[in-house]
Amino acid sequence: MEQWINFEQSLNQRLNSQDLDEQQNKAKNFSLKGHSLVRGVAGSGKSLVLRNRIEKLIDEGYNDILVLCYNRFMKGWIDSIIAQKGLSLNVESRTFHSWAYRIGYTYNWDEIPEKRQQIIDLVKTYYNANPKKRYKAILIDEAQDFYDEWFMAMLGAVSPDTNSMFFVYDNTQSVYEGQQHRRKQDWSWSKLGFEVRGRSQIFDLNYRNAPEIIELAWQFIYPYLASANMKIAKRSEAAGKIGHIVEPVKKSSRSSSIKPMLVKSDMSPDNIAKQVKLALSSHPESSIGVLLHPQESRNFKLEISKFLKKFGVPHHAPMCPQERDHNVVNRPFVIVDSWNALKGVEFDAVIIAGVDQVEELSDPDKDFQEKAGLYTAITRAKDHVVMLYQNETKVVQQLQNILTAPDVLESDSIVSDKAA
Repeated sequence: MEQWINFEQSLNQRLNSQDLDEQQNKAKNFSLKGHSLVRGVAGSGKSLVLRNRIEKLIDEGYNDILVLCYNRFMKGWIDSIIAQKGLSLNVESRTFHSWAYRIGYTYNWDEIPEKRQQIIDLVKTYYNANPKKRYKAILIDEAQDFYDEWFMAMLGAVSPDTNSMFFVYDNTQSVYEGQQHRRKQDWSWSKLGFEVRGRSQIFDLNYRNAPEIIELAWQFIYPYLASANMKIAKRSEAAGKIGHIVEPVKKSSRSSSIKPMLVKSDMSPDNIAKQVKLALSSHPESSIGVLLHPQESRNFKLEISKFLKKFGVPHHAPMCPQERDHNVVNRPFVIVDSWNALKGVEFDAVIIAGVDQVEELSDPDKDFQEKAGLYTAITRAKDHVVMLYQNETKVVQQLQNILTAPDVLESDSIVSDKAA
């Protein structure tokens, strides 16, 4: 059996640095009062800066801090990072749904604009009656997944003495319905009541992914950005243009010269589990994500989990949202789940089971959202990405072409030379 993943090939390139670069430090140090935002490419350190921002708030005497995110795995990551720094006593970390549920919002309202609108009045009424419960600061991770009404509601939950709100996002990873207007060039956060002029930052340097991986991901998503009329610009051109998508810059020192793999496979759960075990035998202290299309059957996940258990591989394969509470910080860990559920999480290696399931949709915005799911899945991988398919589809052909195409992204060394 051909081994898909050998961690010995990439150990020297494992990214462990937690230091902030100049742009990240600038964002962390924005005035603690008022509204601030960071938009950045996948793997550019947005969540790391958010964590450092929490530390700064606490150091400056802020308490009653709320950190919100969209999915449960991301909340687990935030909780772990906060706990490592001993910050948990000052910080409440929640998904938006779990936070808003206490005030009367329900998950069923998400897709009904008239219902979503009610959260604004619910929050206003609650905090007008309980003003001392307002938060001194609110931070939002993966903010591209939030509805407009959620943002507007948060303005009523933050203390007017500080008005401190800080959020980070990447519209290239926007996979849900209802946010497409925020991906357009004429968008402005002032439409929702936020004033971020002079307090916004752009991150374009991709630290997480090996250059070969971010190159594949970017070349894949690029045509769908254009089809959805999303404007693309380099960082130097995107300043002040909130709706523009920022082109990533590769971190040249991250390369292990390991090419992403596109493998025609029978997609047998047995074989996938064997490959996970083989990969871990090369270096047990590793993390692997087996990522599935959001519409993939529950049985497929169950079968993969069954064989992983048979082969003695500790793993987590949540069967309902409430089970998405597993460690995604400290190696080793293996997760089997949909790629939407694992947004914000990163792995040493990713096996994407079923790239041929990515659909072709006639509506450009919906088609982009479908393709953004695969883009997000690819960018979960730090050093190894294996993409499995059974049938030749347009997406599979596109991936095949990209793997033999010349690079299009600039590296940090080239950007530095130009700046000099």
